[in-house]
Amino acid sequence: MRPWANPVVVIPVALAVLLAAARVARLRPPLRLLLAPFAATVVALVLFLLWDDPRMPTGWLAVVVLVPVLVLLVRASILVFQALFRKRQGSPPPSLLDSVIAVVLYGMGAGFLAHRFLGVELTPFLATSAVVGAVVGLALQDTLGNLFAGIALHTEAPFRVGDWVRVGEQEGRVEQVSWRAMRLRTWYEDTLTIPNNHVARFPILNYSRPREPHSRLLVMGVNYHTPPNKVLSVLAGLLEQVPEVSRSPEPLLRIVGYHDFAIQYEVRYFVAGYEDYRRAEGEIHRLIWYHFRRHGIEIPFPVRNVYLHQMESTSEARDGVATRLTRSLRAIDLFRPLNEEELGAAAARFRHLHYAAGEPIIDEGSSGDSFFVIDRGEVEVSKTIGGASRRLARLMEGQFFGEMALLTGESRAARVVAATDVDLFTIDKAGFHDILVANPAIAVDISTILAERREALSQAQEDPTARSDTAVTRGELKEKILDRIRRYFGL
Repeated sequence: MRPWANPVVVIPVALAVLLAAARVARLRPPLRLLLAPFAATVVALVLFLLWDDPRMPTGWLAVVVLVPVLVLLVRASILVFQALFRKRQGSPPPSLLDSVIAVVLYGMGAGFLAHRFLGVELTPFLATSAVVGAVVGLALQDTLGNLFAGIALHTEAPFRVGDWVRVGEQEGRVEQVSWRAMRLRTWYEDTLTIPNNHVARFPILNYSRPREPHSRLLVMGVNYHTPPNKVLSVLAGLLEQVPEVSRSPEPLLRIVGYHDFAIQYEVRYFVAGYEDYRRAEGEIHRLIWYHFRRHGIEIPFPVRNVYLHQMESTSEARDGVATRLTRSLRAIDLFRPLNEEELGAAAARFRHLHYAAGEPIIDEGSSGDSFFVIDRGEVEVSKTIGGASRRLARLMEGQFFGEMALLTGESRAARVVAATDVDLFTIDKAGFHDILVANPAIAVDISTILAERREALSQAQEDPTARSDTAVTRGELKEKILDRIRRYFGL
């Protein structure tokens, strides 16, 4: 025991220091990593002060005391490095970097202790280690290349775990980056392992950085017969029906060029995350077919003989569509007052539309002047009652809706949505105007039919678009409807 080291003083002081360190580690969880080497350092220091045995070599005694000090310093350095890395990168450093730094510091510290206190000469060791390192380096060239490439990737941090990246021709979500390789989860839920030195040789495209949402680009061609404003309007409308497409920022639409067979359009839309773009793109492609078909927009064929063959098939199909429309109109009492010539004129003004299942056809409370006849498929009619949407009816082939909007301009009283893929015949005010102007007496017959139908359906409470009006008689209701038709069409 050293003359100035009194156990009565040293041991209580050491216990107090250990208790204080334990208290600090409890309040600061990251410092718990230092508690064990700190306690070992205090114990070794106490033994060094109290144990004065001349048989114990001084150098070895110093090494025994300084080893826990070395462990404490290395762990403290790691904590400082983690704090600086987290402040710069916004996330904790990979474990690979911690391990590499710890090995380097332990090696330097052990060499210093061996040389300073044990008298070990390091020069021969370094010369020998250089030769051995060269041999090992040649034998483990690929392995060491992966190690240092992994260190470079962790240092630069071009991606993080969870990011979607493309490395060369490979694409996937980063699951892990170890000292040897990077592991990706592909679109097909397969695991792809890429060596780090392979990753370092290729450009890395990070789809998740620097920020969300992610931008995607869709290019398509449309024939020269369709006005560009119409195409842009239809594309903007269908994008609103895709839930994955972000509204902020809004999609960007523009014409990019005139080509041999088509005008080229570019659609740039945004999704919340890169993994959502496939669902969004699939839905956009699905809706393009329906919306373009409904609005008479064609994506042209570059081969002429295929285009002419399509025109011939379309002509044959049109005859069948016209026959079905005429048959449907004859079965609707609303068109009963029309003679064959007038019925044919009305049929010629109908358009054939296609809606995908789930698409809204008309919204409750919206304005409109279109009348619809179901050619094929089914639609669902619903209405907001008591603040909640209530399903009222399911209409099928041959049934119709929207007659009051066509004849009086009345706002839509219910919401109609395509229950399946549905084909509709539709005519608007402009298409029906010439028929009424040529024969105004038709309006009288139509008003009578509408009054009878409105009264019957109101009493049955089965008409999803009916408005109860019990204060007027049938004759008054007829005159009221007739007056609205005349004013709406300017008769």
